[in-house]
Amino acid sequence: MYAAVKPLSKYLRLKTVRIYDPIFTLHSKCTIVILLTCTFLLSAKQYFGEPILCLSSTQHTEYVQSYCWTMGTYILPLENDSIDASKPVPELALLEHQHQRLALNRSGMSALLANNEHYARIISIAEGVGPETRGVTKRMYLRYYQWVFMILLFQSLLFYFPSYLWKVWEGQRMEQLCCEIGDALILEDTYCMRLRMLTKYFRARFSAIHCCYAIKYAFCELLNLIISVLNFWLMDVIFNGFWHKYIHALAAIPVYDWNLWNLMTSRVFPKVAKCEMFIYGPSGSPKVLDILCVLPLNILNEKLFAVLYVWFLFIAMLAAINILYRLLLVCCPELRLQLLRTHLRGMPKAHVRQVLANSGYGDWFVLMSVSINVNPTLFRDLLEQLYTEQSIKQAGSAAKHEFPDQQEQQNLDRDNRSITTDENSLENTVNVHPTRYYTESHA
Repeated sequence: MYAAVKPLSKYLRLKTVRIYDPIFTLHSKCTIVILLTCTFLLSAKQYFGEPILCLSSTQHTEYVQSYCWTMGTYILPLENDSIDASKPVPELALLEHQHQRLALNRSGMSALLANNEHYARIISIAEGVGPETRGVTKRMYLRYYQWVFMILLFQSLLFYFPSYLWKVWEGQRMEQLCCEIGDALILEDTYCMRLRMLTKYFRARFSAIHCCYAIKYAFCELLNLIISVLNFWLMDVIFNGFWHKYIHALAAIPVYDWNLWNLMTSRVFPKVAKCEMFIYGPSGSPKVLDILCVLPLNILNEKLFAVLYVWFLFIAMLAAINILYRLLLVCCPELRLQLLRTHLRGMPKAHVRQVLANSGYGDWFVLMSVSINVNPTLFRDLLEQLYTEQSIKQAGSAAKHEFPDQQEQQNLDRDNRSITTDENSLENTVNVHPTRYYTESHA
């Protein structure tokens, strides 16, 4: 088992260049590892035995088990399934009174069945297993537990899709910008070369590209939230009211009410169920076989899905909070400034503000991504160089606006000097050419 799960640990290792934030990592990578681990556990037949064991009056046990596993088992749902099982129910009190009065022998059970079949099924073998009247008693067929393995795999693919989409859209941009400079110790030549390249890149002002880059990442985060909500609906449909029933089961754990736990989990993953099979006699007359089946794998299913219940709620809340946080960043430039300053210890706030003065949300997003993946000292030097260049540009533009006549006079002097130089060169050319022509004619 460990050998099967060990390769998944490599998927959780932090990369040299990180392109996901922590919430995105929890939603995609961690969820996928949890789902695949549950899949491996449920497929480990050597640890948890056969998925179904059936008891019947016929001798062909293997055939009966295969038939019931293939065609599906069923349970007898209680009429008060929608009632909170943690509250006292008058019918249960009445049942206890009748249970004290009746001797639990076969004749007593028959009398109780004749009086009220619902009460008889409550004190029957297990939750949802007991006497029934064929064609009258309502049945709830259970076929979804055969597909738990495939459902978990489908959920893994569903949660992997946003991370795969972002990896394609990202196009290794961060890896190209931040390679070789994420370590604490960097060679001096590499340090200077990468610093010049980053300065040149951010000086070029790819604002439109950076804005598109940030929008795609925000879309993938929104996709994480949509998939979480879709997963709620999917599990509730497939597992027949999973979220409503399991909340009562989880509420029983802190108070150690294991009877309520068994009652509520058995309505989703029954450990004991019924199966019906027809056998035809030599003359063609049908005979109904009432088969009792035990589903040992559901003991594991109920625990695994209790963990998944809490995990899915947790990552859905994180995804919703992350979307609100992203909207706040888009609307609040001051918050973006403060977050960037956390990676620039010692750099004055006014310098950072000037660097971000002409930058939009996309430029800030790329800067923050770079700050996570590069050496902190190099990132601070990068911001200092960007600040210095912007200061020089602002000083030049200010001088141009403050002394326009002086600047104009300098331009006129420069033009006059160039005109004088052109006249001198033309005069020299005129003086040289007659001599050349004269020499040629004389020759």
